[in-house]
Amino acid sequence: MVSIRQATVHDLLQIQTTNLWCLPENYQMKYYFYHLLSWPQLLWVAEDFDGTIVGYVLAKMEEDESQPKHGTL
Repeated sequence: MVSIRQATVHDLLQIQTTNLWCLPENYQMKYYFYHLLSWPQLLWVAEDFDGTIVGYVLAKMEEDESQPKHGTL
C-alpha cells in the first residue's frame, strides 16, 4: 500500500535518489531544500509500506511579480 503525505526535510535524500533513478533532469540537493523552505505545502511524497519514497510531486509558485500568480509542476 502506498500513502501520500507532505514531505519533510528528512525526505530530501530519498527524493533526490528517486529523481536520479527515474528522471532525465537531475538537481542538486540545494534545489530541493530551497523548494521545501519556500513552498513546504507544495512538496509531497508517496511512500510504500516500509517508508521508502517511491514518488514525489514538487511544485512551485512563480516569483515574478509582474506576471499573474501561477504555479508549475
